[in-house]
Formats: sequence, structure tokens, C-alpha cells
Amino acid sequence: MLYKLRLIHFLGRSFMRNYPKRNYFKTFRPLSALLSLGRLAQGYVRSINRRVRLLLIVLSLFCITLLIALIVVLEIDLNPFSDQEYYQPWDSTYRDQLAVGDIVFRTAYGKESRFVQWISGGEFSHIALITAVEPEIIVTHATTNDEEALPNQVLATPIEKFLSPTFAKTYLIARPEFLPDIERLYFAEMVAARVGEPYILKGREEENLYCTTLLEIPLQQFAPHLATQLSWQELSLPGVAGEYLFPDAFLSLPDMRPLLIDDRWIEDL
Repeated sequence: MLYKLRLIHFLGRSFMRNYPKRNYFKTFRPLSALLSLGRLAQGYVRSINRRVRLLLIVLSLFCITLLIALIVVLEIDLNPFSDQEYYQPWDSTYRDQLAVGDIVFRTAYGKESRFVQWISGGEFSHIALITAVEPEIIVTHATTNDEEALPNQVLATPIEKFLSPTFAKTYLIARPEFLPDIERLYFAEMVAARVGEPYILKGREEENLYCTTLLEIPLQQFAPHLATQLSWQELSLPGVAGEYLFPDAFLSLPDMRPLLIDDRWIEDL
């Protein structure tokens, strides 16, 4: 459109330069008006194009800012476990205070952890059990993506990696004092024996094995009266329908003694 307006303007000016000036205003007054209109239209189109370009730039900046905000706040499409070789090992001055049978609650970075928090309304998205302390502290847990080479199964993971600040946002370690020391050892043995078994995310009425039921199943044997006190939540999501157990349910059990919260010993708080 802009090209056509320029062409009309050019032809009109060329024609008027070759026409006698004395007859210009009498004969070609309509043409003069047309040229003026063409100039106005040309300026208007330029103005529109500038506004459109400015609007597109503003919209692009807005979309980029919104995308960055979503990634930072909601951690969309962020999998902290994608690179297993480089991470900052966890360490604590209280590590020698931990024992076999202690329960580790964790919230990790990433969309999956965020989703679990959202649907459960809880603080933590994952749970594990300390099953060894010598020669190193090992936690056993059922997971989908902690180890890229070993997806969807029960894993035995060094606590330095499980609670690494690279992966873990917050954590809490608690001791189930409702179990005697010897029963906590047997409890840990039963959990450790399931390493390598497949992760099965199914409702309460079906066969399942995910992070919380890995602990709930042996708990039925050692403390059945407490296992029945665990609060299951009803979900009605596509592919995830039925009653499910979330990590925070274990914190409500009597005599579940918190020990360490984000490297702060509870007795020191």
C-alpha cells in the first residue's frame, strides 16, 4: 500500500512540473487535492507501522519477562536431576547424630516436586529412609527421576547426593520414636530389601509402590495402629484417581520427633 501511494505521489509531481503553471490551479485542482491526500495517507501508514513495530517490541519483551518469571517462580520444565555428575555434596555438623530408621523429608527443585506440593497442600514432596550409616549414610527411596540411568524404581542413594543443595530446596529429618530401636533396624531392612523394584503410582486399593508407600507397607507390620492413622487424600486427576498418601502425613504421627531442619538442629532452635 505504501509503495502505491509513493508511486501516485511521484507521477503526480512529475506531471505537474511539465504542465504550464498558469493552468495548474484552474485545471488540476482535484489532482492537487489527491496529492495532498496521498501525503496524509502516506504519513498515516508510516505512523501505523511505527506503532505496530513498537507494540510488537513491547509484547515480545513482556512475553520474555513472563517466561523467565514462570521458570523462576514455578520452575517449569526444570529438572534438577538431569545432570548427575556435577552437584554440591550435602554435609552437616550433625550427621553423626543420625541413625538407621530416621525418616528424611525433602522438597526438590523442579516441576514434579512443585506439582506434588500443589496437589497435596503439604510442605514436602518426597520421603526416604536412612537404611545405613556405615561406611556412609544411605537413604532408600522410591523415585521417578533422581537417577537418569535408573528411572522409576527404588534406589539406595548417598545422603550427600539426596540432600545436595543442587537438588534439594528444603529438608527435614525426623526419628520415628514410636518404634523401639531394634524395630527401627528391622523396619530399615525391609525398606532396603526393595531396592531395584519398580515404581508404581497407583491408588490405595491397587498394588502400588511409591515414596510414601515404600514406608507405609512395612509400617503396617510394625505399628498397624499407627499406619491406620495416616491420612490419605482423594485425587480426581487424569490418570491419577483414587486415594494417595503424601509425605506430610507421616509428620502427624505421634512420637515423630523432628531432628534436623535445613541443617538446624531442633534442640538449638
